[in-house]
Amino acid sequence: MLLRNRRKLFSLCIAAICVGVVYLALTGGERTFFANEVLRRKGPQDSTVSAVAAVAEKVKESTQNKDMDKETEKKNKKKKKKSKATSPQDTKKFSGIMPSMPDQQAKEELGRASWKYFHTLLARYPDHPTPQERKKLEEFIRLYAELYPCGECSYHFVKMLEKYPPQTSSRLVAAMWGCHVHNVVNEYLKKDIYDCSTILEDYDCGCGDDPVPDEDTAISAR
Repeated sequence: MLLRNRRKLFSLCIAAICVGVVYLALTGGERTFFANEVLRRKGPQDSTVSAVAAVAEKVKESTQNKDMDKETEKKNKKKKKKSKATSPQDTKKFSGIMPSMPDQQAKEELGRASWKYFHTLLARYPDHPTPQERKKLEEFIRLYAELYPCGECSYHFVKMLEKYPPQTSSRLVAAMWGCHVHNVVNEYLKKDIYDCSTILEDYDCGCGDDPVPDEDTAISAR
């Protein structure tokens, strides 16, 4: 009787162990399956997130580069503006006697007064000048250009005389030459072109056509 009970107990233990092994096997497989499934599903998501992060990083770098380019472009524009503002008026390039005249209003007033004097001078020049008078006029015009009170204007005036040398053969020729160079300046400044056909009438100043007085006459008139 005791032996039979032991055999039954042993059989029950064996059965329990078998059930436990089968349970563990089944639950372990399910865990492995679910773990693999989670990894499988999670994998593409992680790769997508990584790809999005990489794209975002590239966009950020591109934006930073664009900002740097814009900043560099602004600095270059400022340098160019500064260069444009200074180079035409840079007295170092003029290498003349007179300094620059940055006051635009003073420059325009000086120009109007100077051109009036210049045209009046040429309109009063002799009709038949002597070689000495011609030489003096040419020397005066060149010195007038070099000593013009506006440095940058003086520079361009001297350069213009190199291209259009003074014409001194007669009053008419000198006056027409003066009108021509004035119109060259007007064209450069985008101003109206002057009608040179009336230059002698406009700048004769009404001084009359009396001959130049000699020394004794000039002294007695004082």
